[in-house]
Formats: sequence, C-alpha cells, structure tokens
Amino acid sequence: MLAGAVLEKSSEKVVLRPAVDAVFALLDGRPVLFSETRQNIYQLDQLGAFIWCKLAEGASLATVYRELGELDIVEHAARRFTWQAIDAWTDQGLLDVDWQISASCAFSAILGRHRISVRADNRELLQRLVSLFCILDNEDGENDIAIEAMLLDDRVFFRGIDGGVHRCELEALAPTVKAYLTERLIRSDRWVFALHAASLANCGTGLLLCGQPGAGKSTLTLQLVDAGFQYTGDDVALIGDDGAVCGFPFALTLKEGSWELLSLLHSSWDGVTHCRADGAQVRYLPIRNAHIGSLSASWIIFLNRVASGTAELASLDQLDSMKRLIDGAFAADGRLSQAGFFALKRIVAGARSFQLTYSQSGEARALLMDLCNGKA
Repeated sequence: MLAGAVLEKSSEKVVLRPAVDAVFALLDGRPVLFSETRQNIYQLDQLGAFIWCKLAEGASLATVYRELGELDIVEHAARRFTWQAIDAWTDQGLLDVDWQISASCAFSAILGRHRISVRADNRELLQRLVSLFCILDNEDGENDIAIEAMLLDDRVFFRGIDGGVHRCELEALAPTVKAYLTERLIRSDRWVFALHAASLANCGTGLLLCGQPGAGKSTLTLQLVDAGFQYTGDDVALIGDDGAVCGFPFALTLKEGSWELLSLLHSSWDGVTHCRADGAQVRYLPIRNAHIGSLSASWIIFLNRVASGTAELASLDQLDSMKRLIDGAFAADGRLSQAGFFALKRIVAGARSFQLTYSQSGEARALLMDLCNGKA
C-alpha cells in the first residue's frame, strides 16, 4: 500500500511516496490516514481515498486522471480534485515528493555570510530564482545552504535546509523561497535578533531605514543606491551581540508603485513580475556591488510617509530610538534577550537617530544625502 508512485513528467523523474509514517485504514467503513509523526488521524472522503490508494499502488497522475474519468468525472475536475488532495497531504506531511535534478541547471550565490546553492529542473524556474540574488558566485566551493525546485503540472515544489518539501504557485516561487531563507537565517545562532529595516553603507558606515511594510523602505533605498550609497539589504537587518549590523543582500524588492521610478533609473531593465503570499505584485532588481559583511550604524532613520508636505528630519533621543527599535525587532524565540537589549544599546549609543517625515522619495533622498555628508 505504501509503494512509491512515479509521476509522469516531461524531463526528470518525480516520485510521490506516501510518508513512511502515514498509514491508510478503515474505521467503521470510513477511510482515514494516520500520521505517527503528527499523532493525528485525517478522515478522507471516498474520492480522496480513491486517489490515495491509486497513488500508493504506484499509479501515475495520468492514470489517476484517466480512472477518475471512468467514474464520469471530467478531466479538469479530476485534475482539480487530485491536486487539492496532493496539496493538503503535502502540507500535512503525509506525502513525500522526491526528484533528481541535473547539476547543469544550477548556480551559487552569496547571501550575507552564507553561500547558497540553487538547482532547478528547467531554465524558467532557475531564472526566477536567479533574480533573488545580488551576488552570484559559481566558483567551486562548499555551500552552506542548498535549494532545489521542480515543476509538476502547474505546481512548483522546492526543498531546502530542513529537508522538507514545500509547494507554491510558479509566480510565487521567488518570494516563497526568499521568505523561507530569511526565516531560517534569522534563526541562526550567529545573531541575537533582527530588525525590519533596509540598510545601506556610506563611506564605510551604516545607514538604517526602519519602518513597517508600506513605509517606503525599498523605494527610498533605490533612490539612495542611485545617489551612490552601497546597498546591503532592503527588508531585514541582522544584529550581532556586538551591535554589528549585517544586511540581507537579496535583490531589491519593489512593489508596483515603484516600477515607474525603476524604469526611469534603469531604462534597460526588464524584470519578471512575482506574486508574494500577501498578494502584492513585486519585481526584483539585483544590485551588483552590494556590500558583504557587517557595518557599524551611524544613522538610524525611522520613516514616516505622509500624503503631502515637505520632507523633515526630527532628532530622537536614545530612549525613544530604543523603544522604536524594540517595536520593530524580532528574534528566533520571539523574545528580546538581555544580549539583544545591550546590542541595541550599543547601536543607539553609536548612531544618530531621526524620524524622517516625507511624501516624495526624491526630497527624502536629498535630505538624507545632506545628513550623511554632514550638511544637515
């Protein structure tokens, strides 16, 4: 009943196996699955039981579709029912998906202190994932993290650090892998906590742009990179116990409201549109001279974007800055430790903190350039 099922695919062999700890049974004639790992029982309807048993017997997806058709279920409905079941079982850890991908469709990239290896089963998937990274490195060497992605029907499966199989739609692949990598790197014991902040370098010292989603961090980062600042990351900044700041140099992520500015500053750029889990449409701009390594923060800017008005900087004292940073901080265990508190204290003590109220990113850019160049 738990034999592997080989799924038909144009290029590579993909194997869908019931998880070794998942068993099928009947209770009072009702079909159920039991997961030893999750210690849970999942009830199936008759159609789900049919699909499970066919896959467990070794049937291909094409065979499942055909046999559902023999039960007077039209093809598009058969595909929908089958994938609804596969999606649920994959998320519940009841199915294992395995595959082999050629090493020729691959690349490596540098992300902070990590070397990432990425392989995909076709060039379209690979190109979507290439767009995530600023620094590619295909020299021979050991990789800290490996990511593999493959396409089956209209679903994308990928696996990474945790060895588990994850799924998403094609348009969501890059944002999903980015979120996956970000979460796991934040959990690394190298860092005491992380900030929701963009980070840039100017003359060897760091500038933090702090703010919630929608505050304009990425658009303002694009403006400052165009003005000569060195990019280190636009979403998350990792903090060590010594107060050092290390950005995540993923490609700059820009939502639809910034695409016009992106076209003006990079007229030859023609990127792919991706869809995040929150439904936002985004495009990625790799910044090729991104900074690698840690920085000391000289300026901490809290963004306050408003509908209209002139850009203004208001100085903040250390206590106000600390409170705001704590509000925007997160740690692997969900708590700010004493080590994290003192790391924040070091950052605040060594930097000047301001609230930047602005409506136009061009005005905000000019004000920050003056500040960092000692003119404001």
